Amino acid sequence: MPDDTRSHFAPDLANPHSRGWGGSSHSPWQNSRGWLASGAILLGILYDPKASAFLGLTHYGWLYLLLWLAVAISVLRSDYAVSHTAYFAPCLVCDPQGLTIYARRGSIQQQWRWQDIENVATHGILQTLRITPRDGAPFDYRDRRLEREGNTYRIIAATAQDCLRGILPPVLPAPPADFTHIWYEQPHKHFDKSHPRDNYMLTLLLWVLLFLPAFLGARLRVWPDGAPLLLRLLHPFTLSAIALGIFCILRVFIHSYRRYRRTTPARQQVAIDDNGLHIYRAGGGATLHLRWADILHIEWRETGSGHRQCYQLLLTDRLDHIYRLDMTDLQEAENTGREIAAVITAVTSGQPLPLLAPQPPTPTAASGLTFYLCLNLLLTAWLLHLTFPCIYFSADCTTADDLPFLAFFIALNLLNAPIGDLYRLFGKNRR
Repeated sequence: MPDDTRSHFAPDLANPHSRGWGGSSHSPWQNSRGWLASGAILLGILYDPKASAFLGLTHYGWLYLLLWLAVAISVLRSDYAVSHTAYFAPCLVCDPQGLTIYARRGSIQQQWRWQDIENVATHGILQTLRITPRDGAPFDYRDRRLEREGNTYRIIAATAQDCLRGILPPVLPAPPADFTHIWYEQPHKHFDKSHPRDNYMLTLLLWVLLFLPAFLGARLRVWPDGAPLLLRLLHPFTLSAIALGIFCILRVFIHSYRRYRRTTPARQQVAIDDNGLHIYRAGGGATLHLRWADILHIEWRETGSGHRQCYQLLLTDRLDHIYRLDMTDLQEAENTGREIAAVITAVTSGQPLPLLAPQPPTPTAASGLTFYLCLNLLLTAWLLHLTFPCIYFSADCTTADDLPFLAFFIALNLLNAPIGDLYRLFGKNRR
């Protein structure tokens, strides 16, 4: 790469003439979730004397903590930047200023202005990318991120050659200015995705979280010479995290109860207008917005079988990032998903738009799921009644010998397992 500092520039990723390759799947805060999971695993190991000594956490736990916090700076900063910008860097970008190669962590690895490049072509048996600058030796580049499709290097070379001749990639087309269409959630959406089973698992998780402080307190007393200072300092933070988890689960239960008890208008899930595609979250507001100038390709996918079919749209933007959009919650999910894909395909290819029938915002009526939610909460209350004296007051545990509890537990499992499918079977949740 030339040493002239004038060759350095900030690529204009928002420019509709820019193109990128080697993007990633769009998943907000993905790295941060992995970072938190690794921290929880290390903390769990620290509570066990033997495992902690085996991995060196007993004496070198501070080093692990400092390393974990150092990783947090990079991970959180990167995920925060991705979540607050519509354009994040792929592997390679051709923009009106030049050609830029990015490292995996998002920093610029190599960069040339177009006036500094003599030629860009594929090279060798492997058809890698060869960039020939006007000054200096040719630069051969190959990266696994660019090998998702077999002809990526040839496409990059062709695009770069056009840019060298002053022909930039065209701005992607958009629909007419007065075009707009909205797709709504299906009635009784809360029967989908096995919401009763989700609530059931949350009730069991609530019992586990209420039990966890006593269990961790007992683990602290297991250490023969006393728990390490690091563990004693982290224990209050662990209890605070458990309390936060309990609070979040209770909020979910309150929201579910209110949702099941009242009739509410169906909420819009997807909207298309002359500005682009809008995907809405449950609480309102757009969780994803893509301009027409950013949408390059769309693919319709159907997974599963029978009553457990799932419908997805795979959107690829002009920087080669992939967005996986779940369409299962829409009215007439299969037909609606295909309709959305047909509209986007027609727009991006410059073809006439298909005829679209307006969807009525059918209200979501009150449901009988409140009964099952109360049964699940009753199970948790019964679990607490049977186990708390044993856990916190050193009383005798009688849970295993309590036949009414076992019968209730088994019956509730049988009720929660098929309930979502039963509602669909009897036509209360037709797609």
